[in-house]
Amino acid sequence: ELKEKGLLSIKCLAISHSKVLLCRLREVSLAVTKEVTSLRSKVSHSAIVALGELFVTLKKDMDSEVDEVAQVLLQMVWNSPEFIQKAASQTLGVMVENVTPSRAMTALMDSGVQHRHVLVRKCAAKHLLTVMEKIGAKKLAATPVRAEKLVRLAVKLAQDCHKDTRYYGWKMLHMLMSHQKFNRLLEQSVSTRDLKDILARIKNKGIEDHEGEPPPVENPRKRRNNGLMPQARMPSCGGLESTSDVPFLHRSKVHLMLLPTVEETELLQKLYDLLTAKEFQIRMEGVALLLDLCKSSPRLISNNIVQIFDYFVLRICDYNKKVKQQALEALALMIAMLRDALNPVLIRLVEAITNNLNSKHLGIYGAAVKALEASIAHLDKVSVLKEFSNRMSQLSGQALLDVTERLSVLVARVYPRSPEVVQRYALPVLWSFLGNKVPPVRSANVRTVVAKLAKALHEAMGSKLRQHAASQPQNVVKNLSNIL
Repeated sequence: ELKEKGLLSIKCLAISHSKVLLCRLREVSLAVTKEVTSLRSKVSHSAIVALGELFVTLKKDMDSEVDEVAQVLLQMVWNSPEFIQKAASQTLGVMVENVTPSRAMTALMDSGVQHRHVLVRKCAAKHLLTVMEKIGAKKLAATPVRAEKLVRLAVKLAQDCHKDTRYYGWKMLHMLMSHQKFNRLLEQSVSTRDLKDILARIKNKGIEDHEGEPPPVENPRKRRNNGLMPQARMPSCGGLESTSDVPFLHRSKVHLMLLPTVEETELLQKLYDLLTAKEFQIRMEGVALLLDLCKSSPRLISNNIVQIFDYFVLRICDYNKKVKQQALEALALMIAMLRDALNPVLIRLVEAITNNLNSKHLGIYGAAVKALEASIAHLDKVSVLKEFSNRMSQLSGQALLDVTERLSVLVARVYPRSPEVVQRYALPVLWSFLGNKVPPVRSANVRTVVAKLAKALHEAMGSKLRQHAASQPQNVVKNLSNIL
C-alpha cells in the first residue's frame, strides 16, 4: 500500500508540479521502473501508469530514460497478466508519442523487434511502425547505417511467425519502398533469394485488414473469387513490384485450390475456436483435433496451412507447459504426414521449434528435439539447411548446439546436389564460430559441435574448404587448421 501511495504521489507531481521532478528525474525514473517488475500486480500496474504520466508531462526530458524503460515494459508484455500486458503496451505508445522519435526507434530496435518472444516482437513492431511513420521515409533514408538496419528488420518482421507482426513488417516495407533509396538498399542488403521470398510472400498473403484479430474464415457462399484461396490475393507493393511484371515470382507454383465447403468451413472455425480458447484443456483439445484432421483430411489442412499455422504456432509457444509440449509432439507427427505442404510456413516452423530447444522442461525439450529431427527427415533438406543457417545468429545455449549438430548432418546430404547452397549458408556459420573469441556457450560443448561441422564440410568439400577459408581472417584459418 505504501508503494502504491508513493507511485500515486509521483503521478500527481507529474501532473501538477512537473518541475519538481526534473531536478531528480533520474532517481525518480529508476525508482518507478524498478516497481514495474514488482510481484504484486497492483504495484506493477501503478508503476506502469506512473511512467506513462511522466512521458506525457515531461515529454523529451524523458529521452535519457527511454532505453531502460522500454526494455522493462517490453519484458512485461510476455510474462505478466493480460491487464499488465495491455498497460505496458499503452505506456510504450505514450512514450512513442512524446519522446524524440529517433530515441524511441533506437530503443525499440535494440530491445524489442529482435526479441525471442513472439509477443514482445509483435508489440515492438507495432510501436516501431508508429515511430517510422512519424519520422517519414525521407528522413529515415538520410542515415545510411540506420536505413540499412531498418530494411533488414522490416524484412525479418514481414516473415515473423505471428500474423500481426508480419502485418507490421509488411506496412514498414510498404512505407520504405516509397523512397528510391530504400528500394536500392533492399536489393543490396538482402540476398536475392530472400528478396524473392519476402516479396512473393507479401504478394501471396496480402495485407490483413484486422491485424489485432484472428484471421476470419470466409463463408464460401458469400464469396467465390474464381476458386482462389484468400491468401492468393496479390496487392501491389510500392515501387518494387506489380501484379504483372515481377519476373522472379514463382508463377509455376501458383495453383488453383477449391474453397472449403460449408461443412469444412465450420470445421475450421471450430478448430480455430478451440486453439484460441482461454482454458488450457480446451486448447489441448484443439491441438488434438488438428492432429486428427491431418490424418483424416490432409488436403483440407494443406490448402489452409498458412491460416491454420497462425493459430497453431501460438500453442507451440503457449505459456501452459502441457499445451506447449502437446503442440510440439503433434508438430513432429504433422511434419511426417504433411511434408511438402508445410513449405509455406517453414520459416515459422523452424523458429517455433528452435525457440523451445532451451527449455528446462524435459518434456518440452524432448518434444522440440523430435520435431527438429522430423523436419530433417521429412522436409526439403535444402530449405531446412537454409533456415537452420539463418536462425544461427539468434540462437544460444542448448539450441545453438542442437541446431549446429543437425547442420552437420544436412551438409553431407545437401552438398552433392546443391554445393552452392552449402557454401552460401553453412560456411558463414562455421566462419562465425571460428572467429568468435567469446563462445556463446561453454567452450567444451561448442568446440565439439564446431569440430563436427568443420569435418562434415571438409569431407563434403575437400580442399575447397581451405580455399574458401583463405579469404577469412588469420584466426579463422588457424582455428580451422587446428580442427582438421
